[in-house]
Amino acid sequence: MQFFFKHSFFSPCFHWQDQEEQAYFAVFDGHGGVDAAIYASIHLHVNMVHQEMFQHDPAEALCRAFRVTDERFVQKAARESLRCGTTGVVTFIRGNMLHVAWLGDSQVMLVRKGQAVELMKPHKPDREVRRVPALGESTYPGFFGSHKPYICGDADSASTVLDGSEDYLILACDGFYDTVNPDEAVKVVADHLKENNGDSSMVAHKLVASARDAGSSDNITVIVVFLRDMNVLREPHPWRCPVPSSVPAPVPAEIRSC
Repeated sequence: MQFFFKHSFFSPCFHWQDQEEQAYFAVFDGHGGVDAAIYASIHLHVNMVHQEMFQHDPAEALCRAFRVTDERFVQKAARESLRCGTTGVVTFIRGNMLHVAWLGDSQVMLVRKGQAVELMKPHKPDREVRRVPALGESTYPGFFGSHKPYICGDADSASTVLDGSEDYLILACDGFYDTVNPDEAVKVVADHLKENNGDSSMVAHKLVASARDAGSSDNITVIVVFLRDMNVLREPHPWRCPVPSSVPAPVPAEIRSC
């Protein structure tokens, strides 16, 4: 199993002028090979930008981009006899809005005022099985060309207003979230920042190590996106500090993929 990520700042990347600050972060969890994960990491954000509703409804543009990416990968898989797939979780930030879309069991969590905030319900086989009446078969959400039409390519999405009190995001695959719960993840990050005087450069590595220590034998990818000053976060009660009038640019911590 392989993991791939993609992150970029959108206005410079697409040479837009006079746009609100925008950023994109994603984790793709591949199965059966690397092709689907690579394809999604290269094409999904481009397909999102090309949706006609991207400027006024980014969440819907993300969902449509998942669908388009899935359909095109199925065609590629058929041409090249590929038998692989991937899940994906994507966050897109524009101004003070956070948009999340996901397909499969990779997840993103938000930490606000030192507390974990649930943004999504991952697609798990025991709770997200979908039916295809014409086939009489169960389907599981995810890109997976070789098992179509038994796999569903429809992503879910959610949007959240950022008011400046948010600390950071953690995007990770199931190899992390299956062994480290949200409260444990928050403690790992807080302890790391305190011990390293606010230096966040190795915090993603620390989270990966925590999942390993907790018994994860899966591959693990973690992205930490800080939404405020890391030196503030290492204080005992950072949420007592004044809330900024605008949300600062997100800053990704170093990323570790094992």
